[in-house]
Amino acid sequence: MMIAGFGPILRAQTADQWFATGYEKYELQDYTGAISDYTECIMLAPEFPEAYYNRGLCNYFAGYYDAAVFDFNQVILMKPGEAKAYYWKGYALFATEHYEEAITAYTKALYYDPAYNAAFFERGFTRYTIGKYPEAILDFNKVLQSDPNNTDALFNRGLCFTAMDSLADALRDFSRVVELQSDDADAWYYIGYIYNKQKKYSEAVNALTKVIGLEEDPVDALYQRGFAYYNLNRDEEACTDWSEGSLAGNVLCKEMYDAQCLK
Repeated sequence: MMIAGFGPILRAQTADQWFATGYEKYELQDYTGAISDYTECIMLAPEFPEAYYNRGLCNYFAGYYDAAVFDFNQVILMKPGEAKAYYWKGYALFATEHYEEAITAYTKALYYDPAYNAAFFERGFTRYTIGKYPEAILDFNKVLQSDPNNTDALFNRGLCFTAMDSLADALRDFSRVVELQSDDADAWYYIGYIYNKQKKYSEAVNALTKVIGLEEDPVDALYQRGFAYYNLNRDEEACTDWSEGSLAGNVLCKEMYDAQCLK
């Protein structure tokens, strides 16, 4: 986490003190207290962009997203090239579902800092969220150019490929994730899901069994593994999975159990 450090303001020692105590409270995750202290600082030193930036972070983590956008905008007015202010503005706009505005903010961050990998990632995730999959892939590609083992970028690029039905590309990304993090249940799930779509049912069973061993409540994996078992003519095992998923409240499992196992 990047938060502006304490620096002296020669003409306003009291503002310095409010800034310092605000930082201490931020470190303790007392965001409400920190917001109050940074507000006192700003009242005494309204041209102090670091105070607005730090208060913006506190507002964000406290869930006051509109207030966070206001603070980051103040930073931008005072320091127009401050990439991290645009980045966090994008974060706050995403939280309020202003996705296009968030993309614009991340793009500004990248204009001022073209190597800002976190901004590429968050812009990519925002584009994925609104269904702009090819553009999102380009952003995740940028992250992976400099950090080829970034599992978050690999996973999210895999989601984009899955949504575009580019299953071989998606499988490659999810497989790379589990090479790097063998306990990533979400990646194993999508590997199993893709194998089911490709009618590679034995491979699907193996992947989904990994998920079931890793998750406490693997109802989606139970549905998918039941589907794979059913297509392998292993009806008893399919019904066992669908029964367990149904008892856990999964509607699809119940539908399949009722349709295929109560004959």
